[in-house]
Amino acid sequence: MSATIRHDLLVEGAIEARAYQLSALDHCLSASTLLVLPTGMGKTPIEVMALAERLKQPGGRGIMLAPTNALVNQHLSDMRALLNLPEQQEIVALTGSIPPKKRRDIWEAATIVIATPQVVRNDVQNGLTHLSDVALLIIDEAHRANGNHAMAQVGDLFAEQHPDGLVLAATASPGHIEAEINEVCERLRIENIHVRPPGDALLAPYATGLEVNDVVVEVPDELRLLANPLQLWLSRIVERLRRLGFYTRQGHVTAGGLQEAQRRISASISKGESFGYRAAKENGIAMRLNHLISSILCQGVAATRETLSRIGQGGQDEKKSAREFAADPRIVQLKDTLAEMNEIHSKVTMVRRMVRRQLKESPDSRIIVFANFRDTVDEISRVLSDVENAVPQRFVGQASRDGSSGMSQKMQLESLDTFRSGEANVLVATSVGEEGLDVPNADLVIFYEPVGSEIRTIQRRGRTGRQRAGTVHVLIAKDTRDEGARASAKHREQRMFRSIQQVRRKRGGTAMRYEGENLDSFGLSDGQDAASFLKAESERLAPELNDSVAPAIVRDAEPTPQVQAPAPETLARKMRPTGQIGLDSYPAQTQSSRLIVEPPLMSIENLSINFDEIQYPESDGVIVSIDHREGKSALAARLRQEGLTVEVINLPVGDIRISDRILIERKTSRDFVDSLLDGRLLDQATRLVGAAPRAMLILEGSDLFQHRAVSGQAIMGALATLTLDYGLPVVTSSDTAETARFVAVSARREASMLEHLSAQAQARMRASEHPDLFNDTEEKKATEAANAISENQFEKSIPVLDATQDAQVESKRKQSHGITRSMLEQVPGVGPALASRILERWPTIAELSKARDDEIVEIKGLSVQLAQQIVRILHGTD
Repeated sequence: MSATIRHDLLVEGAIEARAYQLSALDHCLSASTLLVLPTGMGKTPIEVMALAERLKQPGGRGIMLAPTNALVNQHLSDMRALLNLPEQQEIVALTGSIPPKKRRDIWEAATIVIATPQVVRNDVQNGLTHLSDVALLIIDEAHRANGNHAMAQVGDLFAEQHPDGLVLAATASPGHIEAEINEVCERLRIENIHVRPPGDALLAPYATGLEVNDVVVEVPDELRLLANPLQLWLSRIVERLRRLGFYTRQGHVTAGGLQEAQRRISASISKGESFGYRAAKENGIAMRLNHLISSILCQGVAATRETLSRIGQGGQDEKKSAREFAADPRIVQLKDTLAEMNEIHSKVTMVRRMVRRQLKESPDSRIIVFANFRDTVDEISRVLSDVENAVPQRFVGQASRDGSSGMSQKMQLESLDTFRSGEANVLVATSVGEEGLDVPNADLVIFYEPVGSEIRTIQRRGRTGRQRAGTVHVLIAKDTRDEGARASAKHREQRMFRSIQQVRRKRGGTAMRYEGENLDSFGLSDGQDAASFLKAESERLAPELNDSVAPAIVRDAEPTPQVQAPAPETLARKMRPTGQIGLDSYPAQTQSSRLIVEPPLMSIENLSINFDEIQYPESDGVIVSIDHREGKSALAARLRQEGLTVEVINLPVGDIRISDRILIERKTSRDFVDSLLDGRLLDQATRLVGAAPRAMLILEGSDLFQHRAVSGQAIMGALATLTLDYGLPVVTSSDTAETARFVAVSARREASMLEHLSAQAQARMRASEHPDLFNDTEEKKATEAANAISENQFEKSIPVLDATQDAQVESKRKQSHGITRSMLEQVPGVGPALASRILERWPTIAELSKARDDEIVEIKGLSVQLAQQIVRILHGTD
């Protein structure tokens, strides 16, 4: 029997002693760590052991985030089975099904809380709990912690409220893109990256064996005949797009190629090219056709029916084009044909055959079938119900769609329990079943279709081979998009570990191997201490520890200086053809001459802008108020990350209030276009400029001119109207993070100004009370500042970057000027030009009525008789 781990807060004999888990635990306890282990290798025991050690701190508590309700309840069961807490300490689960009013008491009573990230984010922002006393924050499936996901926002909140807090972020698949992996590390404040690939020597004794087979199936001729008219339609559209220069890829039409074409079309529309609108419409049809063809050939009848039923269910601007597409005779005919067809795709037959063979060879087997579409899940479940000894169990998401009912959280848990207990032996699931579900006895996993994402592929595959050998079959429809998706997933998976290594190098530091400094509290059931066991196992399994075994940890530290070895001088010459000379053959000139003399670069010190007046030092306690609608967005977390105190209130106008002077409306590019289309934009602008002396609009996003619903010319006109006619400054930002930085700088600038004015006013008061303590110069400065405030000249006291006058005042002035000019034009002989020249001298009728006729006649183009006539009319005399 294998030795087990001993700890004061662990159940005796519950966790097997494994060297790679103790190595990971050692690193996770040393600093915030991103833990990357293959699926089925036991990340949960590492998380439990880390939590047990951290809970030894007095008054500390632990929080674990899991992305789905099913995972939350699974972790709750694991924690209760593995942890041996005192009676007064409680482990609880929190999901959105529990009302917020009840969650406050649960937060206060619990020692360990396992929750979805949305619940934690909302409760922290609403003041139901805080994170300052969290001894360990565990983030399961941490690859989600980027962008606006609630998991990343919780990371921001944790860094704000507990800067020295410890984070353990675990995943089997962090992704293949370096920028995304790096963002996860940044948002969660990761210092260590601990990763062990599947071939690691320390994992070898525990690898159960996993066989992955690609199974190619033929597409029935009936389905290809259904797809042929759509393919002909698609090819004609793409050919036209090619002639216009929008679609540039050769070979088969791909979704990526159509997306590239859409970006080129959007750029064309923004330039005012009228043919871009027609191209945009056709490219949208091509995207629908490409997806529909793939659905017919790769999925089958049921999935295609589901795809057609969803067309037209998108946003407001999509409905017209969707209705036109659905009304096309070719689509109508396809719908009618599919309505009368049973599922005939070879994949369904293959799934039935594989399940029957597996259950015949091993009647106690557990099988999982993954499919993208819910209708496919229903069809497979129906077909498998006729297979001998097969008891299929459906497992889908909570939302109900078009006659296909969803599953509540309770139904999902009951479905998993039914499968685990053996009452059902085939689980047919959509993507909701991919992540993290621990089904130890799943012997066979079938992918109804390959997925291009390496994350989803790894997660799906990880549902088998967890405690014993398992098999994965990936069904690939021949000569379809399935082949490309499978190749893409393999390539991305191979690239994933290279990307992790790149991120580690760029974040600084070198690989280090610990010797169990953080394992003093852990022992083994056979009497060994954990550190000795780790050392002995490492020497036994990997006597020559190299990078393939111990790329285990990188701690962010001072970056190691990179010493670049000089390249051999003769290498370039060896590679040249005989007789060819290179640049190194020419003698170097002591001073090179230039044909073009460039002007010297201007130093920033020579600019007239005084940047000291723009960049203000960070001030503690700067408060920014945001509307309650923004309370659950990423903006609140980003503002807190910038060091501001965020107050969530109900703002009648605007989204962000910095002070009584400054009010900001935040719009995404999509919101801006929508408000322009429905006519709300100018009304909102009027209310905004009337609500604060310094109103401002922030446009967030880089795709403002890429919306098909409105032309770029119209958007330019709207921006010009807002800026010139309404006096409303418009600031653009690329994303929420950039918006938060701008607001933070503006808020600190405003706070600094107010502090400066307050200091001047106080100085004036002290000077008036103690005139003998101040010299004339100081008293003069204080008096000027106080007079400016007392005379309500606040605007003149503050140097601002935006010198635009208040929109309402300017509008009223223009309106009054127009009325006065119209009155003068009623005088016979006075036209618009002459009226304007008169008003330049006397802006109002009252002032003009005081002028004499000999003064009026001085206006260019005005005769003596006309001047006398104006005076008679103004004074009412004959």
